[in-house]
Amino acid sequence: MGILLAAAAIFYLVRTLSRSLEQTSLSDLLSFDPLLLVLSFLLLQVHLVAAAWSWKRATRVAGASITMKQAYSIHFVALVGKYIPGKVWAVVGKVGLSRRIGVPASVSGQALVFESVLIVSGSLLMSLPLLPRLSRQTHIDAVLCLVGVAAVIALLLVAAHTSNYRRLLDLIGRVTGRSFTCSDSSFPAILKLLPIYLLVFALMGLSFVMLAWSFGVPLPLFPGIAVFPTAAAIGFIVLLAPGGLGVSEFSVAWLMSMICPGADAGQLALLALASRLWLTLGELVSFSLAVSFWGGRKAVLRGMGEARSEDGALQAPDSSDAEGMSTEGSQSVSTL
Repeated sequence: MGILLAAAAIFYLVRTLSRSLEQTSLSDLLSFDPLLLVLSFLLLQVHLVAAAWSWKRATRVAGASITMKQAYSIHFVALVGKYIPGKVWAVVGKVGLSRRIGVPASVSGQALVFESVLIVSGSLLMSLPLLPRLSRQTHIDAVLCLVGVAAVIALLLVAAHTSNYRRLLDLIGRVTGRSFTCSDSSFPAILKLLPIYLLVFALMGLSFVMLAWSFGVPLPLFPGIAVFPTAAAIGFIVLLAPGGLGVSEFSVAWLMSMICPGADAGQLALLALASRLWLTLGELVSFSLAVSFWGGRKAVLRGMGEARSEDGALQAPDSSDAEGMSTEGSQSVSTL
């Protein structure tokens, strides 16, 4: 189902582009600036480093301390799981790889809850500049939209409170017959993660604006900086779409059409499709570095294999499975 959804969205964008090319040439449609493209890609790498840092901070608040190198490796090795429908393998990968360096599954699982809550909350905050245009497009009162966004953010943040999270674990435990634990993370510490995720999204949005400029699309910095984070969040929420594939690109084109109503639809479709290649290439660079940091391809395959086969019990890290990581892990990982 997810693959069909992604295919339908991509087909729509390709058809829009092809129809535009029937009326004009690609050279007329595309005004390309290589320097801006390079700068956008470099800024994208800064965003990806910031994303790994956000995982490091979320893990710290959940109760364990890991190094930036470990956070980068875990975040981007597990990231490939998002391209599997349902996105469950990205979760399994993070929990399993974290376990390999001594982080209990209960801690990494709680960090994943923080991450998910803050991704949605941060992206909703980033989407605020788009609300007036979305209101006009959907014919929903802008104040009502703002109240709705504020309510969702408040509910998500309250749900991440330790007491509420523990109640959820107790409920799951009664249903499954298993016992779950979580750390006593302070609510102010959880809230302090929000500015970090806003920085991550701001870097993402700014890098995309530069990408748009490199394609000759006159996307204004404000509210254009909100386009890509909002589209990425829509892809994140739609679980059926692997990695948000198709859904995010369709959202990019749709949101840009509201900000740049005079832009050619084919040009916007081309940029939306190119943004996927641009992002995937950036993630591939980060994945390659993460594999190297972890100890090579074989160590990663062993770690991911165990992530799929192990249950929730904590196991001691094995130095043969994470060559360059295990020694560092034994020195830096500590339960707080």
